[in-house]
Amino acid sequence: MKRLIVLCCVSLALLLPQAALACTTFIVTKGASADGSVMVSHSDDNDLNDQSIVYVPARDWPEGAQRPVYDSAVAVKENPATNTFLVPRLSDPKRAPGYNHPDTPRTIAIGFIPQVRHTFAYIDGNYAIMNEHGLMFGECTDGAHNTCTAEPGKRIFYSSELARVALERCKTAREAIELMGALIEQYGYYGTGETLPVADKNEAWVMEMAPSPSGTGGLWVAQRVPDGQFFVAANEFRIRDITPGNPDQMYGKTLFATVDKYNMRSPKDASKPLDWLTTVSDGEYNHPYYSLRRVWRALSLAAPSLKLPAWVESGATRAYPFSVKPDKLLSLDDIKRMHRDHYE
Repeated sequence: MKRLIVLCCVSLALLLPQAALACTTFIVTKGASADGSVMVSHSDDNDLNDQSIVYVPARDWPEGAQRPVYDSAVAVKENPATNTFLVPRLSDPKRAPGYNHPDTPRTIAIGFIPQVRHTFAYIDGNYAIMNEHGLMFGECTDGAHNTCTAEPGKRIFYSSELARVALERCKTAREAIELMGALIEQYGYYGTGETLPVADKNEAWVMEMAPSPSGTGGLWVAQRVPDGQFFVAANEFRIRDITPGNPDQMYGKTLFATVDKYNMRSPKDASKPLDWLTTVSDGEYNHPYYSLRRVWRALSLAAPSLKLPAWVESGATRAYPFSVKPDKLLSLDDIKRMHRDHYE
């Protein structure tokens, strides 16, 4: 049986003042891996947050049960009003024994959604990791034009809780994206821009999201990583042109209407494909050598034959493809070496 691997790496290599927020995340599709496994990695590079890994058991729920949705301190900031802190990330023994913190005030939900009758077991961290069916997540935070805090009744989901709900209820990456997209549209998204690699044993997708200027709902897109390819993101949106009818893309029902209503569309010429990156962001988190230098390095390590340029005109460069075919099939050790690679 082909293996599924999720890597939860902590890399302390980036020599930048904001390194505590520097997440780098990879996808290796099964056709790009040495043993036919699908790999997702996430360097959750923060030294102040709760780095515990928690097992959330499978459970059966009574009919009519409600699932609490919690605020996240890693979304924007701590929220004492709901007992949402960096450490511990959550205090709720009903979620999992690992979230039983008797000396910490119970976290207060910012909203509720209908619970399903059975939820799957999964491994959790500051961001969701992997469930019992091999559904895997990575994550990195991106700069976005709109950043906001949670607002009950309007915006209750950040990417971390979205992915947890997906791990509780889904078996495949496509199912997860469809569910998270529906939750964003119904219950609203808050926080920062986010990139979520989502993969199962057969295929991999990248889902990206940002708060909506409308104050409710949210903006999201997703793109499939072709089999045989390697993907990397590092604190900057990586999806570019959105083409209606593309079977390898998904996006929110209100995406085009919202960006047009608020004059966000980039390019302004509606006859050209909407550029997701420049529509919802300045194209950068800080500058291209904070984010895109890590993208360049990982792509160059995977496919040195491409001779990708280390220097680019801006964070909106088209120099780096969405994904690349590696020069040789990648192993788990190769991915470890990429995460250990650092600036000199």
